[in-house]
Amino acid sequence: MPNKKTLVDRFSDLTWNDIEAWAGGKIVSRGQNYQRQGRVTDLAVTDDGSLVAWVDGSARYATRVAMDEDGLPGSTCTCPYGLNCKHGVAVVMEYLKRVKNNRIVPQAKQDDNRLKMLDWDGEPDDDENGMSEDLRQDIDSFLQGKTKSQLIALIHDLAGQYPEMARELGDRKQVISGNTEALVKRLRQEIHDLGEEPGWRNHWNNEGYTPNYAKIRQKLETLLKAGHTDEVLTLGRELVTTGIRQVEESDDEGETEREIADCMPVVVEALDRSAMDAADKLTWALDAVLEDQFEVCAAFAEYLHRQHPHTAWHTLADQLLERLHGLKGPKGADDFSRNYARDRLSDWAIHALEEAGREDEIIPLCMAEAKRTRSYERLVKRLVEARRYDDAETWIKEGLRDHGEKWPGIGAGLRDKMREIRTLEQNWPVVAALQVEEFVRRPSCHAFTECQPASDKAAVWPPVRESLLRYLEKGELPWTQKGWPLLESGLARPGTDQRLRFPLLGNLIDIAILENKPDQVLKWYDQRPQGHFGGLGADEDAIATAVQAHAPDRAVAIWKNKAERLIAQVKPSAYQESAKFLRKAGEVMSKQNKPAQWDQYLRSLRETHARKRCLLEVLDGLEGKPIVNKRR
Repeated sequence: MPNKKTLVDRFSDLTWNDIEAWAGGKIVSRGQNYQRQGRVTDLAVTDDGSLVAWVDGSARYATRVAMDEDGLPGSTCTCPYGLNCKHGVAVVMEYLKRVKNNRIVPQAKQDDNRLKMLDWDGEPDDDENGMSEDLRQDIDSFLQGKTKSQLIALIHDLAGQYPEMARELGDRKQVISGNTEALVKRLRQEIHDLGEEPGWRNHWNNEGYTPNYAKIRQKLETLLKAGHTDEVLTLGRELVTTGIRQVEESDDEGETEREIADCMPVVVEALDRSAMDAADKLTWALDAVLEDQFEVCAAFAEYLHRQHPHTAWHTLADQLLERLHGLKGPKGADDFSRNYARDRLSDWAIHALEEAGREDEIIPLCMAEAKRTRSYERLVKRLVEARRYDDAETWIKEGLRDHGEKWPGIGAGLRDKMREIRTLEQNWPVVAALQVEEFVRRPSCHAFTECQPASDKAAVWPPVRESLLRYLEKGELPWTQKGWPLLESGLARPGTDQRLRFPLLGNLIDIAILENKPDQVLKWYDQRPQGHFGGLGADEDAIATAVQAHAPDRAVAIWKNKAERLIAQVKPSAYQESAKFLRKAGEVMSKQNKPAQWDQYLRSLRETHARKRCLLEVLDGLEGKPIVNKRR
């Protein structure tokens, strides 16, 4: 009778498919590199059959890997990613290498410090100050037995050992006494110094720098609790200016912005508590928001959307209208940044007018601003909401005439508003005509499907569909074709983009896939230029999937060609990508009862690429082979 397989033996059954299903191709590749570089040390097996090791990355991480009920690994790690990371893959690879070489893996000690480091169930054990309840109780017990003089001596001793503690005590004394001038001066310098170095992050090797503003936030909270709102606002202004500049110079994924933004609710609270006039508070918050091009001051934007006195909004609205009146016009009609800044200011002016109950001033303001900054969409939106459809149409046509061609985004937005108006009127023939015109401007499968609903309601979809397909094939504009069923939309019709080369094979293939017409998919696919495999705008994987039942041999050939082009890149990541297409080809051949041909194909790949060790590992995975020979 065979011996019962132990928990740790289950790692020996793993295939490359299992490893990839667990961590994904990119993580597997990085984990393999870590193992090959010798970054895994002190590997051991725990009593429950899991693996534990140190893995050297940008720091030294404790990593543990266990097998789950589904027979796949699962890892925990002290690295920032925490779960199922490259360090976990590296540990598994190191274990399998030792199994293959018949090297014994030692048993982990019960008091292994790494297991304690990784013993976290997802709920924090510490309180907000980073102190566990057990430790707090121990400290309480220790201190309660001390006299006042002993406590003072202890504090002096600790302050001497830890300068940060001495500084904290000094800060608290200044806050309590009300003499905060020196503290504010030092905090201003700390904000300046902290803001000097931009944040950066390289997620490929998990390295980088993020400025830590936690201490600044704590000092601001201390000042606020003691009632020093003016000091907090002074430092808050410094933080806004310095922080925005730092975020602008940083190269990360928002970590620096979040650090600074986390301080802003304290400043907002100080603003709310301050003795300033309500209108001045709104102005203070708005100035911070207008200075911010990122999301550093999002807390102030939220403050501006709270309830405030109508009189304060009335005052702010007047101030913003005066600012707009005093702004110099853009130096050139194409000065995007100046127009953007003016639009932001006028958006807040509109918000203030709404809150002040002065809605009748909003549309006239939008009309005046539309010509200055090309903000036609905002104006038309307001006119549509007011059901002033004729006025909206007039401004749509003016905006299209003046800026539609030069600024395609503005043109698309205005045409969309025209479709909205005609939809509200349930004028389906015109809505359909407008949709067709957008299809001609930017042909795509999505634009094709967008034409159907209104055409169906106008009972003209079959001829419209045929005309759209003919346009994609021949380049003939739909409304020039015989039997075109729709009248003009009322807007200028587009011409054919001279950069397009017909037939538009990618679009035709996508539509054939959408309509489940595999014969048409192959018809257009076979018209691609000889030797042309990419750039059609169609996904070859989607093509093969669409035709696999209709023409399985063609589907297999497409997947094989796709995989072989990836293999030719001679990159581990491309090998992993190729496996996806080879696996699909194998599944289709299996359904065709062609296992021998499939095996022969894999053997030919092995022979052709015998020196590509990483590729051979991928092929092992396709065949379901364990990464190492099983131990008996």
